[in-house]
Amino acid sequence: MNRTSRVLLAVVAGGIPAALVWWAFAEPSRWLATERGLVLTEGNATGDFQVVAVFVIVGIVFGVLTGVAVHRLTRPGRWETVVGLAAASSAASLVCWRLGIWLGPPPPEDVKGLEVGDEVSAQFGVDGIVPFLVWPLVAVLSYTLALYLSSDGEEDREEYPDEVSERSEP
Repeated sequence: MNRTSRVLLAVVAGGIPAALVWWAFAEPSRWLATERGLVLTEGNATGDFQVVAVFVIVGIVFGVLTGVAVHRLTRPGRWETVVGLAAASSAASLVCWRLGIWLGPPPPEDVKGLEVGDEVSAQFGVDGIVPFLVWPLVAVLSYTLALYLSSDGEEDREEYPDEVSERSEP
């Protein structure tokens, strides 16, 4: 397994701590138990948006960090790395989502023994594809910006002399 593969596997594994951050900061909606069953009041409904917003913010931070890290730890400017980064960060978003659902509260209808007036948290959820697309988009964008803003490649010529000399020949 080469260095780039190990770095990209670490990106996928980065979905685990991202899920812990999502779980720690997201505050899901709270359902109110009434005589007629569970009701989502207007004041408690903001949690649905907040859970998705925190997921997106975690994805933005994750994407920036991983894009720059992948640029620093792999061979610069290879299209395979960009495709791998997009796939790995997409997989990390799925790992984060599934682990966040597993760590978070159960579905409100599965909670037993509720009395009238009790509140129960909603299950974590992301109800669209756009929050998942933010993760690879930001990762690839930050990788591209890091590549563009890096120096003129002097350290790249020293670190990978054979590959740079092959590219520099007309």
